Amino acid sequence: MTDPLPRDPGLPQERTALAWRRTGLALVAGALGIGRLTMETLGTGVLLPAGIAAALALWVVGVTLRGGRYAAAHPDEPHFDRVLVDGRVPGVVTAIVVGLALGELASASAQLIP
Repeated sequence: MTDPLPRDPGLPQERTALAWRRTGLALVAGALGIGRLTMETLGTGVLLPAGIAAALALWVVGVTLRGGRYAAAHPDEPHFDRVLVDGRVPGVVTAIVVGLALGELASASAQLIP
């Protein structure tokens, strides 16, 4: 039995790039939202870490913009799968999530201690 539709070699890369873009955009919104909510408890000292987290999340979005159909249409340019090989993108995403979680733990503990 033959495959009814030819496979598009760029489609998995495009889906992966879109997923990482969505993750980066969600982290930008989360960093800014958590920073705003945590500022009531911990004060303005939260602005710098929240800004750094948002900037790193924007970096994730920027790096993932290089993947997808553009990479499939331009084989001489670096592909998105090569961006993930060194582990920087997943590492930065992990660092952002851990940093936001630690900030929220600090905020929660500051609310419990009078």
